[in-house]
Amino acid sequence: MFNTDGLDKARIDFQHNRFCVIDNIIQEPWIGHLYQCLPTMNMGYWMCVGNKHQKISQERAQTIDINSYKSYHKTGAQQEFGYWHRAKWILKEEDIIENEYPRVIEFTRVVTEDYSLGRPETTFLDIAEYISGFPNMYTREPSYSAYDHESWLNPHHDPRRWLAYIFYFNPDWRAHWGGQLCIMNSDETSIKHSIEPFGNRLVFMDVSELAGHRINKHFISPVSYIAPTPRYSLAGWFYPRDPNGELPVMRD
Repeated sequence: MFNTDGLDKARIDFQHNRFCVIDNIIQEPWIGHLYQCLPTMNMGYWMCVGNKHQKISQERAQTIDINSYKSYHKTGAQQEFGYWHRAKWILKEEDIIENEYPRVIEFTRVVTEDYSLGRPETTFLDIAEYISGFPNMYTREPSYSAYDHESWLNPHHDPRRWLAYIFYFNPDWRAHWGGQLCIMNSDETSIKHSIEPFGNRLVFMDVSELAGHRINKHFISPVSYIAPTPRYSLAGWFYPRDPNGELPVMRD
């Protein structure tokens, strides 16, 4: 399922920069099915102002004035942390059923450490542990997302988490269409690095407190109005599996 050719370089990059980019990470036929599936996926809305997070299913969105919700969250995001985008969150069995794309179901299960449909020789957890050097991890509740020109994600840290990850699923994305992951400098007012959401790309980012404080504050740059499709991704985080277990250590 996963290509491992670029992992050694990514590991070095992560140790040096506390984030890394791995291209061509997913093998066929899984990546082909993901490219086909994401534009058809039944996504709801995920929104936040401050600490008020809310999820609205696609079905419920059709029964309410969703534009009023968007207007409220847009106004709030101008003053404090906020986000708005389409999403399919992976919380329970029915959330990962895509009957026309069984390879997408298998991929989703493997990412979340469910090997009931098959276990690849190298798992996603294997890759995350090797790249980061972090032990004692698990992931939960990732979400497939679609960002268009009406979406936003303000600058923020990821508290209580160790390692963030993002897979990108647009096969022909162009840099000027936006949607970059922007990692900020330590001053948290300027951009240190901008990562394009090119298809079949995986990003790992240290969001822990290994340095004694949160690092890698980040946001998503606006998707251009001229982008022909939303920016598709799967994002999530790794957490400590055992709160009393081994902690990650900063390595030279």
